[in-house]
Amino acid sequence: MKRLLVGMAAMLALAFLAPVNGAMDRPAKESPAILLVMFGTSYPEAQAAYENIERIYKTEFPDAKIQIAFTSDYIKRKIQERDNISIDNPLTALARLNDEGYANVVVQSLHVIPGEEFHDMANIVESIKSIDGKFGFKNLIIGASLLTSRDDYLNVSAALSKQFDEYTTGTERISHKNPRNADETAIVFMGHGTEHPANSAYSQMANILAADYKNVFLGTVEGYPTYDEVLAELKEAKVKNVRLMPFMVVAGDHALNDLTGNESDSWKSMLEKEGFKVDFNLMGMGENDDITKIFVRHTKDAFEKFH
Repeated sequence: MKRLLVGMAAMLALAFLAPVNGAMDRPAKESPAILLVMFGTSYPEAQAAYENIERIYKTEFPDAKIQIAFTSDYIKRKIQERDNISIDNPLTALARLNDEGYANVVVQSLHVIPGEEFHDMANIVESIKSIDGKFGFKNLIIGASLLTSRDDYLNVSAALSKQFDEYTTGTERISHKNPRNADETAIVFMGHGTEHPANSAYSQMANILAADYKNVFLGTVEGYPTYDEVLAELKEAKVKNVRLMPFMVVAGDHALNDLTGNESDSWKSMLEKEGFKVDFNLMGMGENDDITKIFVRHTKDAFEKFH
């Protein structure tokens, strides 16, 4: 039933939006479009990640139109009410691209794992792909989320290492000249986590980080591994210092509150209560060029499926 409703909504969106410019017989554009789909954030501090991703995509795909869509209705409404800025969801964004004459589109997921948000997006894409005729797309392909193949996990692990020796104080990012002392300092990443079966990706990522580095741990806010698992690993490692980092594309609400907030239930506060000296690096993974280039590879893989 949900898929049927999504399909009906997709057809209605294309039917109403496509003719708005009087382009019923518009010629298809030869250049492709890339729709970057993300959960979204309303925190201005987190925008650096999206700006960096957009910058890299414009460099890597100079002939493509780069468009952004948010999957979170709550965040879209909040930005609309606060800033009077309207951001499309994937359905309306695709309808607008169709209206503009883009027949070849990659819908690139900027989600960390292929969880609920990813599959909601995929349902929209698959429903629109079923539309034939002048309001259909010639090519409409999904680019994989960050953690999809084993190579992705290994590449993410390698990319994250460049952040280990940085921390933030206020709005300033500090970089150490010498490698950290892994015997005394642990790196702890916080992922979002979910009840969706795709949450298992976090455990696999945690195992690869543990294999690649000494005292680098990964937990989640709403899934497994939990804070308690991370705390047990820190105690077993007998470290004195902990550097916290978000395992998220943007350092939004969870990073600023659940991870490093001053409330008693933030990871920072709880770890300090346990006696650890805590600092943090609030760098969203989208600010890391090597992470963004993993998304870029997924987009290029999607382009290879065009016919």
